[in-house]
Amino acid sequence: WGVFIERSGQNDHIQFTTSSPPATHNENGMFRFLDAGNPSTTGLAMANAIMGNFNEYAELGGKPITPWVATAVDWFAQDSWKATRKLTIEAGVRHSIWHPWHSRWNSLAMFDPDFYDPKKAAVVERTGGFIVSGDPYNGIVFPGSGVPEAEGGRFPALHTGEFDRLFHGLPEGFAKTQKLVFQPRLGIAYALDPKTALRGGAGAFANRTMINRDTALGGNAPFQPQQLVINGSADAPGGATKRQFPFTMTIQDPVFKVPMAWNWNVTVERELPWSTKAEVGYVGRRGLHNQRKRNINQLLPGTVQANPGINSNALRPFLGMGIISISENSGVSYYDGLQASVERRFSKGLQFGAAYTYSHIADNGSDLTELLPNAYDDKDYYGTSSLNRPHVLICHYIYELPFLRGAGLLPRLLGNWEISGINQFQSGGPFSVRDGNDIAGVGGGSGTQFWNLTGNPSIDHGAFTDSAVWFDKTAFTRPAAGTFGTQSKNLLYNPSFWTWDMGLRKNFAVTERQRLQVRWEVFNVLNHPNWGGANS
Repeated sequence: WGVFIERSGQNDHIQFTTSSPPATHNENGMFRFLDAGNPSTTGLAMANAIMGNFNEYAELGGKPITPWVATAVDWFAQDSWKATRKLTIEAGVRHSIWHPWHSRWNSLAMFDPDFYDPKKAAVVERTGGFIVSGDPYNGIVFPGSGVPEAEGGRFPALHTGEFDRLFHGLPEGFAKTQKLVFQPRLGIAYALDPKTALRGGAGAFANRTMINRDTALGGNAPFQPQQLVINGSADAPGGATKRQFPFTMTIQDPVFKVPMAWNWNVTVERELPWSTKAEVGYVGRRGLHNQRKRNINQLLPGTVQANPGINSNALRPFLGMGIISISENSGVSYYDGLQASVERRFSKGLQFGAAYTYSHIADNGSDLTELLPNAYDDKDYYGTSSLNRPHVLICHYIYELPFLRGAGLLPRLLGNWEISGINQFQSGGPFSVRDGNDIAGVGGGSGTQFWNLTGNPSIDHGAFTDSAVWFDKTAFTRPAAGTFGTQSKNLLYNPSFWTWDMGLRKNFAVTERQRLQVRWEVFNVLNHPNWGGANS
């Protein structure tokens, strides 16, 4: 048995980076010049830039430091029981108590639907999408019941009383302490005969959610200042019109379930002649409460098309708010794999091994930043995982070259060379045919949307040329405006990957305890091209 206690933290201070020309990501201040819109326009964007007649000026302040802290307490107990001469049973349990990540200064904010009052919804200008009147903080909440002493005046706005209404006694980090995270484990080994063993095991494995950009809530309003003015002059920006737009929020689900996986396996191991063993087995895994994202302020399909000329912010369910990207632990995943390997221990100048896996992974969210296209219906989003690689073969070897071996002067100078290598072959990753445009008419913040599959996308790839294609593009059609596509997730696969690395090395004895190694390594020795992903 044992106990593990961790008190850890992180000073989160995310900095913005710039983009490569012609794009820009300068959040210290960015002017936008258009041909029309500014009453003082010259009619040409370039001339407006020279004259300083901007359509908008946006500025996003640097993200304040968020001093994240949390405590984790884990204990485990395990035992081994030799039931018979051939049967051994290992059993154990792990129990975790995980306090949520929170800020020592309470400098976190997020949107909580339970505290949004539709009767106090802000009035949004229907064509420009900016707030005309009302409370832009309707539904935004702080953790705790007030500003802690540790805050030390770092956020002066919190001491004016303006934001006192955002305290509702919510838990630190907007989540409760996870106290009942039990993870049982069981392993069984049975000797079928002196050279054959049957092994099996199963267990639950919890994953403590760490700090990432989707749980780092210190950059939400009002902790990160945002300013936007429109239709002004660069020489006198103070005379421009100030606009307040709905906030874009990143939030986490208040019901924050612990990501959990149940793993199980059955393997048979056999000792073979020539210092070699072989193993074959089945491995399964079911993931529960996997982290993924969706926009809870998404419009219903077809809303944009039914309201031409109307800004989507004026149509959103939580009026007065922009995109609300929620990080929630609602995903599931399944893994089933056949794993086989053969391994020879180093003997008589030769060591080698090979491992092959044939598997399939299915899920409805492959990573913690994956955004659901349809926030209200994910039943069609379950399918082959983006992590799926059906075939993987890895080989490795070390071979002592048979010539000039021994302890004489000549072998020491010219002999005792070893050749080694690692070869990897695997299937390409899966992908879907998607569109970055809002075909479904649900507003921004919905990621990419699927096209419809109407034919057979498979083709004979043949030789690679400048005009070659990886799949038949005519097998896909754009969905009707105002609807989501019906294509299955990750229907196609990118080109496979394989590489052959080799090395040649020789060891020179310097002293009894020291040696000098000369090594020559070549990566991708066959110069095989590994193609990137298909343009979909």
